[in-house]
Amino acid sequence: MNLNFKTTIDACVGACKPASAWSTTGEVDTIIQWTVEYAVKHGNTDGRPTRVLVWRESSGFEEYGAFITKEGGQTERVNTLSADSLAFKVKPVPDAKWSADDDFPGANVPFAIDFMKDFDTQDSRVLFVLRDWHAYIANNHDHIDKQLALLEEISEHGGKHIIMVGQPKWTDENVPVELTPHMYRQTLEMPDKSERLDIIASWANEVKHSQPEKFPLMLTIKESELEAVADATGGLTRMQIEEVILMSLVMLRKFDMSFILNEKQNLVKQAGFDIARPESGFERIGGLTPLKEWAILLRKRFTKEAFDYGFLTYPRGLLMAGVPGCGKSAIAKAIANEWSMNLLTVSAEDLKGSLVGESEAKVGTLLRTAKAAAPIILFVDEAEKLLGKSDGVNDGGAHDAVLGQFLSFMQEDTSGVFFVFTANNMEKFAPELVDRFEGRFFIDLPSALEREEILRIHLGLRGQGEEYVMADLVKATKDFSGRNIEQAIEGAMNIAFNEDRPLTQEDLLGVFGKVIPTSKTKKAEIETMRTFVENGMMRGANNRDTDSGSDAGDKASKLRNFV
Repeated sequence: MNLNFKTTIDACVGACKPASAWSTTGEVDTIIQWTVEYAVKHGNTDGRPTRVLVWRESSGFEEYGAFITKEGGQTERVNTLSADSLAFKVKPVPDAKWSADDDFPGANVPFAIDFMKDFDTQDSRVLFVLRDWHAYIANNHDHIDKQLALLEEISEHGGKHIIMVGQPKWTDENVPVELTPHMYRQTLEMPDKSERLDIIASWANEVKHSQPEKFPLMLTIKESELEAVADATGGLTRMQIEEVILMSLVMLRKFDMSFILNEKQNLVKQAGFDIARPESGFERIGGLTPLKEWAILLRKRFTKEAFDYGFLTYPRGLLMAGVPGCGKSAIAKAIANEWSMNLLTVSAEDLKGSLVGESEAKVGTLLRTAKAAAPIILFVDEAEKLLGKSDGVNDGGAHDAVLGQFLSFMQEDTSGVFFVFTANNMEKFAPELVDRFEGRFFIDLPSALEREEILRIHLGLRGQGEEYVMADLVKATKDFSGRNIEQAIEGAMNIAFNEDRPLTQEDLLGVFGKVIPTSKTKKAEIETMRTFVENGMMRGANNRDTDSGSDAGDKASKLRNFV
């Protein structure tokens, strides 16, 4: 049982707080498990047992209890267990169901309120668990008043506590104002590494002792391997962790890391995010030496040694503004590789929702996922679309709420989530958000030196030789972005490939001459962004060198070949 859950229920029951509202990402079964565990281990303080009744709209109430297996294989329900007891199962109590007599749709909602009010606590205390109550708490004014009367009665007499479980975050928008003073809101956080390790070790011991002949590879599993699985499942819910490792056991007869990581990526994608360990680092990034050097300096800050040395916090983040196509996304991926971290990627548009509270709920899930998987890099592309000011748009306060979530998390988090934001319009960001980032870099159009690096990298990745006059290519790509150069190289290769011959200097120069570079298509935006460096808001990320005609190309040709 999670310590925060126990502490919260302890406090609410002791203070006669009638209800706690829990936000969870699909972990209702976990809440039920913990509630029963709390009841049998901590709910018998005055000689009365504590019962657990779980409600759902389709079937009404059902009682759950703790069962132990006796000699001979028979199971027996128990009302009290020691705090350190592990040998019990939580399951429904036979023939303990109550539902509305009427069969009209929604009949179990008013029935639930009346049932809880009339429940007799003379012989036992009771914990009610209401599944998906967020969908019913405010759907009828008469129900609201009945709930208020129930909560007031519990507050006065005690003996009962209501655990409301909801999928989105409980907010002022989905909790009637009349009920708010009587509810304590909490979030069921994703499991940290210690809890993940407990879950994984428990299943490893289960299969080793109960079915050793089916899982011979599990008999020799090491503590370090269990810890690696715990690291790999960071960012998953408890239910997802169990599903993934059980699927691995059934299909491969062991905890297979490749399978687990692949399933984790699929599960995270279902939530609208992408998690991966990029395969390439700075060797595929042309130029940007100041930014690379800054990132390399921070690499050791995510170690225990950094805190032993005297650092008090992890680094918070990197904010990059720049010309489209100049490598902002590639830098985020390269840093993740250089730091040996996973990259959790999401676009700003994926976090926006049309319904009240939807954006806040998505951001809450994102931040909880990142925290559980930390240390990790959380990459939000075009972040100003989510966190930037939208002039003249009334969003009901959603923007301020989401901004507040990020500001609060970045200020208070101690888990090691490193934020990388990219932006095309820095002026839309609130100053207090910009100040959260230690690293603020502007990525300009590549200089001559950088263009040679970019040319060599992209030609080398495509298996092209070095029989080119690099100075001429550098000169021909003046004012190109990195993306302009990459796309033009592929365009020239298309021509040579279709004519069944090698790529030539003339192919490249011919295509380069037809490109309308980013410097012309985004001229105004580039000039505005350059003022960010001039006024000290950002640092320049590019190599400093002159860029004038063939001289620049000659200087560039002296650079080492990075490929």
